[in-house]
Amino acid sequence: MPEHSVTVRVPATSANLGPGFDSLGVALDWTAQITVTVVDGAPFEPEHPMERMIVAAAAAVYEHAGVARPALRASYEGDMPVGRGLGMSAAARVAGVVAANRLLGDPVSFEDLLPIASRLEGHADNAAPALLGGLQVVVEDDDTPVHATILPPDDLKVALLIPDFDMPTHESRKRLPDRLTRNQAVHNIGRAALLVAAITQHRYDLLNVATEDVLHQPARSTLFPAMYPIFEAARAAGAHGVYLSGGGSTVAAFASKDAEGVAQAMREVAAAHGLEAVARVVAMSATGAEVVA
Repeated sequence: MPEHSVTVRVPATSANLGPGFDSLGVALDWTAQITVTVVDGAPFEPEHPMERMIVAAAAAVYEHAGVARPALRASYEGDMPVGRGLGMSAAARVAGVVAANRLLGDPVSFEDLLPIASRLEGHADNAAPALLGGLQVVVEDDDTPVHATILPPDDLKVALLIPDFDMPTHESRKRLPDRLTRNQAVHNIGRAALLVAAITQHRYDLLNVATEDVLHQPARSTLFPAMYPIFEAARAAGAHGVYLSGGGSTVAAFASKDAEGVAQAMREVAAAHGLEAVARVVAMSATGAEVVA
């Protein structure tokens, strides 16, 4: 093998962006570094859940290449939180497939790694931006992700409120409705399309309407009663639009002016509801996963 240890820098991601359930996601300029190392001995199962995800993703690339998987060890550096709707599981899996691909001599393109990472993740809305960067519009066609990349604007920030509780995606998805009315379907389809147009055309005045959702956020708010008051606080502080990032619990607000003020306003309302939370302002990023060592 060309190398015995590979380090991958991979971004946090924010998915759904309100109405784009399982089909919209964006890379953020908040990264972690994940290292995968080939070690002596027989393959083994790591103890830590994050390490298990990384190694399982790497193993899938070895299987795809028809090569016996060696013993692998994984390590993580960074402060991206797990279970907060910022794509940490996608970051782990993307880093695993990219690292294994490099260990094998890069036989597979990133485009061909995407279906592997998406299959492991269960959907591509986080995996695509984590791997490829940018704002990703992604759909499944015969279980294969089909995507388009949009270069994110540099004049739009994302204010994040990260509460001190997790909302595991597999749990929050159980609350989602099995059926929608035609009006509800039209509501989300139209707003998802409007959101993409608003961002590409810098029509930030449209984002308040474009981030509205009736598919998943109302159901998830039953696990997060302070969510809608936090939304209102973000809007009152000048946010163009606000939404639940992924399956939560992070709330993300688009802002082009005083993003720090928006983040602080959200944190104050969270505190008033008895929630400990961290506020952070990030940019959207055109950069996905990168091999750095």
